[in-house]
Amino acid sequence: MEHLLFLYCASINHKPIKMKKLFLSLFFIFSSYAFAQNIAFDFAFVDAENINAYDENLKTKFQRINQNFIDDGRILGWHVWKVINGAQSPFTHLAVSIYDMDKMDDDYTPKKWTEEFSDMTESELRGWAKKNGENRKIVFETQMVNVAEVLQEGVTTYPDIAVMNLMKAKHGKYKSYEDLEMATTKSIRKGSLRKGWSLAKRVDRIGTEMAWTHFTVDWFDKYSDFLKSASGPSGDADKNYEKMMDLRDLTNRIVLKKFIFLNK
Repeated sequence: MEHLLFLYCASINHKPIKMKKLFLSLFFIFSSYAFAQNIAFDFAFVDAENINAYDENLKTKFQRINQNFIDDGRILGWHVWKVINGAQSPFTHLAVSIYDMDKMDDDYTPKKWTEEFSDMTESELRGWAKKNGENRKIVFETQMVNVAEVLQEGVTTYPDIAVMNLMKAKHGKYKSYEDLEMATTKSIRKGSLRKGWSLAKRVDRIGTEMAWTHFTVDWFDKYSDFLKSASGPSGDADKNYEKMMDLRDLTNRIVLKKFIFLNK
């Protein structure tokens, strides 16, 4: 039954003797682990054909499996986000696992699926896994680390809406770009609709052919709050933003809503 683990939404590759790599699935900046030196985030962008069926599989199967991984200390968290109003988006879900790079190569034998789902036969589990694999496609995977984060004063939990801005930093200018981002958002005014801001960078690849190298996230309590914040009068870039545009391109914006949020 080991092969069934490959069919969960972010392609975990567990082997019974050696856990070579954690390819679970969310979000990132979400926990007290975010700034630890060797903490990384594995992102899986998933496109589901039947979203309701995939949601049910996430809730009834993968949530239980990933809770086991958290309880066993293999991962620190597992988060799933759903795209809002994303008919033009190439994916429907974003799944993120949080893991400690110092432990990712430790020996580990995961619990068998037949033991976890004892109400199903092996044949039934194989049939379910086949249907799940046919219903969803992992369109992209990447590994990230957190760079910076600012939360509005009084905000103690991460909001339900994440506005993800994909950035392509100029090659050789990563530090200059990150420094300018952090200097631009040192704090968030109390009472603002935007409750927080985060910056993360990719660590799995580098090069001029990458579509994006970083992302920022603007956090909101409600989708309507994001729309209100974006619907003000248009304006031209000031000098600081012109410097920002010299260092990076904003390639896309995707709005996500929290769906599953497990932490150690």
